[in-house]
Amino acid sequence: MVSGAAPPAISAPARPMPAGMQMPAPRPQPFVPVLREGDVVPDLPLVDERGRPFSFGSTAGRVTIVSFIYTTCGDPAMCPLIAAKFTYLQPRIDPRTMRLVTLTLDPANDTPPVLARYGAAHGADAPRWSLVTGTPARVDELVARFGITTGRVRPGSIRHTEAAIVLDARGRIAEIVDGAAWNPDDLLAAAREAASLDADPWRRLQLWLGSRASALCGGRGATPFTVAGGLALMAATIAAALLVLRRVFGFPVRPR
Repeated sequence: MVSGAAPPAISAPARPMPAGMQMPAPRPQPFVPVLREGDVVPDLPLVDERGRPFSFGSTAGRVTIVSFIYTTCGDPAMCPLIAAKFTYLQPRIDPRTMRLVTLTLDPANDTPPVLARYGAAHGADAPRWSLVTGTPARVDELVARFGITTGRVRPGSIRHTEAAIVLDARGRIAEIVDGAAWNPDDLLAAAREAASLDADPWRRLQLWLGSRASALCGGRGATPFTVAGGLALMAATIAAALLVLRRVFGFPVRPR
């Protein structure tokens, strides 16, 4: 040791934190593959607002339009808006060929009686519109498979993404529409096409453009909007418009 140098400090051994103050180690979340267009929806056992068994696989040959809400949501631009759009759609669908299904994002609170009251407040008619729940594990898995992300902010408040999804008569995803800003008439056109019924091509185009814009701006599983994304959307818009003009009016896509 050098003369005059202070002896090295000896640190005391760290004392373990009391058990009640220790933070639990984060648990790895299981990988959940997100469904894409053409995929079949998993046939998990659920129940509707009447407490009756419900299955996405039991379609009876009908097209299904799916939305997502939770009954205590107070954001007028999210769940209440989606419920209002389904109220609008309900009298405009034929229950022999289509059905509306709303899946809760809060199965712990949204029991069948709670969903029944919510449906009654919005005029839901059981043959046309079902409100569906199940065990939290099943619902959470299905919501994740549909690509909807959720996070509980506080009791009774859930932050979530939104989408409307059209399933064909065999329970396969025919159309995914990101966000909550979709026009119900546009969505109905997509459902009519999935049911092999006449559909307005202009409404189909509007729905497609709106969904792509929502995805580019951060919709269901999307990346943030970029200049390249904007240019791609513009090019796709022009191409889609030309395709509609050619199919509907017989206009040439290229000058002769």
